[in-house]
Amino acid sequence: MHTHGRSDQISPAARGSAECRAETLHDEILVAEESEHQDQPPVLHRHRPHNDGSNPRSVPGAHGLLRVAAVDASGVSPDKAVNRALRRIDALGEFFGLNTPEAGSDALVLESRRDQANKAVFAGARFPRSRHRLFVKGTKGMAGSVTDADHIEIITGVCLFSTRLHAIDEHGGNIPLLRPGAERLTDRLRRITVDSKLSLYEYETVMRLSRVIADLVGALPPAVPLTITIDVPRVQYYLYILDAFEDGLASADVARHWFHLVDDCHSRLQRLFEHRLRSALAVTDRDVTIRTASGLAPLAGCLHEAVTTGNLPQAGDLFSRMVSTDASVWRLLQPLHPPADYEHLIFISHAVEYLRAAGVPGGEGGGLCMAVDDYTERQILDHSQRLGQRLGQPEELLPSLGIYSAEALQALTPAGEPDPLYLAGVGRYAVEHTGRPVDLFHLVDRLYG
Repeated sequence: MHTHGRSDQISPAARGSAECRAETLHDEILVAEESEHQDQPPVLHRHRPHNDGSNPRSVPGAHGLLRVAAVDASGVSPDKAVNRALRRIDALGEFFGLNTPEAGSDALVLESRRDQANKAVFAGARFPRSRHRLFVKGTKGMAGSVTDADHIEIITGVCLFSTRLHAIDEHGGNIPLLRPGAERLTDRLRRITVDSKLSLYEYETVMRLSRVIADLVGALPPAVPLTITIDVPRVQYYLYILDAFEDGLASADVARHWFHLVDDCHSRLQRLFEHRLRSALAVTDRDVTIRTASGLAPLAGCLHEAVTTGNLPQAGDLFSRMVSTDASVWRLLQPLHPPADYEHLIFISHAVEYLRAAGVPGGEGGGLCMAVDDYTERQILDHSQRLGQRLGQPEELLPSLGIYSAEALQALTPAGEPDPLYLAGVGRYAVEHTGRPVDLFHLVDRLYG
């Protein structure tokens, strides 16, 4: 677990100034611009809102990253998508019953590189203790109140490794083992190493989501039982090396070492997430059950055996094994076509958690499932709803709410393109444009600690 060698306690005298600094930070858009040279740190830029009436305002040096005020100088909302996003924040507050969160005064907009009409809008959301920029799914047609639910479950999680993983091929090149959409390997995988220190992505995600969840919990009625499930993948990551093993490009020793690295990273992040979550929840003064998602844990033994014997199960075989477990939701999936590849199986494993939280297969309804995660994970909610529909589940049993917060630090490639922190070449340290060094972990602490 990462620590900074200082107490988590904040003195009452310091709390006011800390909150003031955090408030100022939340007004800013923080951008870490990656360097073209690996031996040079990224440059941290701080962009404060301008009061010159211009709207929307592009973030300097960034392509497709904009800050849009809720209203322009004439008091008119200039952007329909931003207006809708802000209304979804208010609808969430009304549904919770305390008008918390409330829509903020601006939104962060990320435009698609290929299609500017396709954009993600993170609307400002005000909570009593902090502010966030949120992308919300599921408020359309939302009726009643959260008090109608007989229980609430929040599902959250974080991915493993990010850029601290180094998979080296026979030519000394770094293989993108975890990059989405990466093609099957063509060169032999010689070794896998992992930096011992947490990546900025891992630390920022845990800190940010813990704070968002605590703020949401503070807005929920205390009479409704609440569970938080932390879904940190483990055995799902075993699968990323199986194609290379099957093709003879990764040895059994490399595969077993990969399993060990995954287990170690999972354990570390699970502990960190639970610790930070409990610390953030302490101010809410309510009972919360925190559980760990099992994921594909029942497959761990057979995968260890497979790399020893060389008899590798396919995705459909692993799916059948999961269906045969005692997990009730997996048993429901038996009539469906098995996944065509390991990636689809991974996707199903996360969607199953959403269905379980929503009450499938109990059939009684009454549960509210809320996904609180990174924007890149929003498709899991859609997939769980499609799975539930294919299983013939009633509409009221389907997972309904997705709440996705913008990263505290927006990373830019050297070309000025927004880059998710998971893929970005941004480590713990950066420099201001003045050359002053900045510890980005400490900056995240000031935002969400």
